[in-house]
Amino acid sequence: MCGIAGFIDTECAYENAEERIRVMCNLIRHRGPDEQGVWIGNGVALGMRRLSIIDVAGGHQPIFNEDKSILVVFNGEIYNHQSLKQTLQERGHSFQTQSDTEVIVHAYEEFGDDCPKQLRGMFAFALWDKKRQRLLIARDRFGKKPLNYYWDGQRLIFGSEIKSLLAAGIPRAINPIALDEYLVYAYVPTPHTLFRDVQKLPAAHTLIYEHGQIKLQRYWDVSFAPTCTDDEATAIERTRNLLEDAVRVRLMSEVPLGAFLSGGLDSSVVVGLMSQMMEQPVKTFSIGFDEDDFSELSYARKVAQHFGTDHHEFCVRSDLVSVLPQLVWAYDEPFGDSSMLPTYYVSKLAREHVTVVLTGDGGDEIFGGYDHYEREYITSRIPPSLRSLLAYASLLIPDGMRGKKRLGTMHQDLATRCIEILARFPRGTRPALYTRDHFATVQQHDPFEGQKRLYRQVSDLDILTRMQYVDTHAYLPDDILVKVDKATMLNSLEARAPLLDHHLVEYIASLQPGLRIRDGKLKYLLKQVAKDFLPPEILARPKQGFAVPIKHWFRGDLTAYAREILRSPTARQRGIFNPKFIDTLLSTHAQTTLVNHSSAIWTLLCLELWFQTYIDQPVQKRNQGYREVQRTSQQ
Repeated sequence: MCGIAGFIDTECAYENAEERIRVMCNLIRHRGPDEQGVWIGNGVALGMRRLSIIDVAGGHQPIFNEDKSILVVFNGEIYNHQSLKQTLQERGHSFQTQSDTEVIVHAYEEFGDDCPKQLRGMFAFALWDKKRQRLLIARDRFGKKPLNYYWDGQRLIFGSEIKSLLAAGIPRAINPIALDEYLVYAYVPTPHTLFRDVQKLPAAHTLIYEHGQIKLQRYWDVSFAPTCTDDEATAIERTRNLLEDAVRVRLMSEVPLGAFLSGGLDSSVVVGLMSQMMEQPVKTFSIGFDEDDFSELSYARKVAQHFGTDHHEFCVRSDLVSVLPQLVWAYDEPFGDSSMLPTYYVSKLAREHVTVVLTGDGGDEIFGGYDHYEREYITSRIPPSLRSLLAYASLLIPDGMRGKKRLGTMHQDLATRCIEILARFPRGTRPALYTRDHFATVQQHDPFEGQKRLYRQVSDLDILTRMQYVDTHAYLPDDILVKVDKATMLNSLEARAPLLDHHLVEYIASLQPGLRIRDGKLKYLLKQVAKDFLPPEILARPKQGFAVPIKHWFRGDLTAYAREILRSPTARQRGIFNPKFIDTLLSTHAQTTLVNHSSAIWTLLCLELWFQTYIDQPVQKRNQGYREVQRTSQQ
């Protein structure tokens, strides 16, 4: 596991190139504290920071092919590297290390631009072909590993984290379209970033630089088309076998390994399978809260006791939000998912004991586990006339009160309904939320269009499968996997997601939809697979999610903190938000429990802290962020 960075800049002198690439790598030292590797050519530089997991002694990067005409820097794990290595050796390739990284250069020699299709795992890599003066950048199928790039027609700058690109001197102009979408989704959807000139390489894509031009290509997708006719018994057996294999290959490690355990179905399945395969007790790590209605620790303890794990816990309290400015630095962009906080602390806890963890990420998207799937199943069965009446009745409910958005969107089409219900700031709030001048810059932009396009691409599928497809292509790579990657890597911890093994996903997505969600019952297939080894109370419990009690915190300890940040003269002078709207949002939430604006407040709070960190502060102070995080992590 590593972080990578690099650039192509023919105007850059050799001496300047070396200094620049080392600065870019130093800023992501947390991703790989064990060593640094750089290569510099004629106007080309590749660099990486390494967290040693596989071939600790010999896997130094960059890694070359036999005649050193091709080299690669790599972030991730290739779980099929041994079998792929054997295939490549049979075709005449010679290997110098035991590292999974080395299979990439030889796979490129053998398969060309299709080499990512041969890789099973999580990855972002950059490969330079000296003879052809050609760069190939690739990102894994689900976007578990990040890759950002800047291209101005002459310079190509890329890296695992945007802060490396900023250190190379790119402009810091704001993208108002990305900001508009952030306020809907609480993350910036691919391909945008909040920096106008920086893009995210989409999941399952390659970027190729050749002859002074770049082009992007998709190399894989999962359509969720029901092409498999397996019956329930066959599906259960095949799913169990694929799950076991997905977990087994992710136990590959030369360093200590454990698992995140929330007490929910997904992480419990992973821990249960790990416990059957490992000779020693699985080290498990859980996070809870003082607020009982948000804490899942009791369920995690039951699972840990059931499987006899070496269990560790930590309780997150409101005062621990003090780490938020450092997290904002780590995430590069504003990120409004408050579960970033417990994810950071469970990663910090785990790193005290292990270097690698397995997680249950992806289970909700692939097996169908989100509450809004169940809600939409019910909504779709309500007659249209009654839905219109309920939508009209929602006008009588105060903004922020539970149920208002759901009732108010019932008459809308599926895509609009799903986006509006989960939106931090619904589309209709934009004229009041923004100042008049700022609203004029985004008035013609539809922040829903990107996800609407995804819904249109699978309009022939049933309602719940369409939702799964969109969540797998949007929420999963841009929220869930970003959250986990940033929080774990900030603590120099590697996270592996067996439920997102592409062999498993391809099979589950091909099944008839009634096997994944049966008559509105979420995760029907996964529960059938797990019922012979999980405790019954875990199978029967309702989904809770990784929720954070910020609705309580913003009525208590964090009230003054939120007001100080969001009502500061600096925040108001930005000219983006209507001060009256912000004041009303804060006061209404604090004064009554009937409404809940906590997610909206958190989203704005993270945005303003991002402005302070990446736009307001002097460059030298920004670059101290890593050291500040390290000091915080060591306390």
